[in-house]
Amino acid sequence: MFLVCFGTRPELIKLFPIINEFKKTKTPFRTLFTGQHKDMINDFLSLSGSPDYVLEDVMTHGQSLNSLISKIIEKSDSIMSKEDFRVIVQGDSSTSYTAALSAFNNNRPIIHIEAGLRTYNLKSPFPEEANRVMISHIADLHFCPTDKSVENLSKEGIDNNVYLVGNTIVDSFKLILNNSDISKNIKNLVNNTEDYLLTTLHRRENRNKNFNDIWNQLNNISKKRKIIYIKHPSVPNAEKNLDSSIIQIDPVAYPEMLYLINESKGIISDSGGLQEEAVCAKKKILICRDTTERPETIEFGYGKLVGTSVEKNISFLDDHSGESNSKNPYGEKVSEKIVRILNDFNF
Repeated sequence: MFLVCFGTRPELIKLFPIINEFKKTKTPFRTLFTGQHKDMINDFLSLSGSPDYVLEDVMTHGQSLNSLISKIIEKSDSIMSKEDFRVIVQGDSSTSYTAALSAFNNNRPIIHIEAGLRTYNLKSPFPEEANRVMISHIADLHFCPTDKSVENLSKEGIDNNVYLVGNTIVDSFKLILNNSDISKNIKNLVNNTEDYLLTTLHRRENRNKNFNDIWNQLNNISKKRKIIYIKHPSVPNAEKNLDSSIIQIDPVAYPEMLYLINESKGIISDSGGLQEEAVCAKKKILICRDTTERPETIEFGYGKLVGTSVEKNISFLDDHSGESNSKNPYGEKVSEKIVRILNDFNF
């Protein structure tokens, strides 16, 4: 019996195609939702189904990472020990790390989806880089999205049960964009905002001074370009720092997010997932970070690391000369490959 663990919207987005494939192949599984991003995934549960297990009262306002981690470990312990689960975690969130650690302490096999991403800087992104490194060293199966991620694991002496499969984001992108209804409000917004740039920011390491620098530059850019800024619940003070010329909207359902990406003229963000979605949509992205664990976005000509220097790099979003026309570096039919390997594997 597989236990699919998630706590944030990006995790569920990438695990949804695997859940879908489990259902198609009648593979026994259960789902565990830690509640890390409770408000942001409700709209997505209609696609994946209600979770079998939900951890209550995990997130509280202003809590520390240690508080979040300790609550998830404590509350998941009885679930991990309930059955002989094979535990699936995705990526590098605090949920992924703590679910993996809880599984390890209960002597359960750990399956890591999107394994091997590295920046080689434990403080950037924080705490995600440390999370994924620690998961790699206790996981039993590693499903890697690219050749580079396989190579990264090999450098750390991890060569057994490592599979190059691609990134499930390609399955999610195709499934959701082609099979979802978009609200009239979002369609009207897009129709009335030609040639807009899509922006969202949330990284922990960018908070305070970096955000202020970026917001000031966005205000300047908005004098010449239309900007749609998607607010994030972890950055509540964005609203008062952005000019009225910038269109601010509340977080949207994931299908609408993909629609906004697909219709935009470019993206400005510190998000990891958006770097992949930009490639899927063939959109340019200014990455408001100093490092990235997704070098493919840059290598294929779609991304540029700019830190806080957004304004002077804005022309990159209009330059399409360096883009690759080859196949998506993140593969295709990824979830099918993963589920086939899991069902054939001798645990």
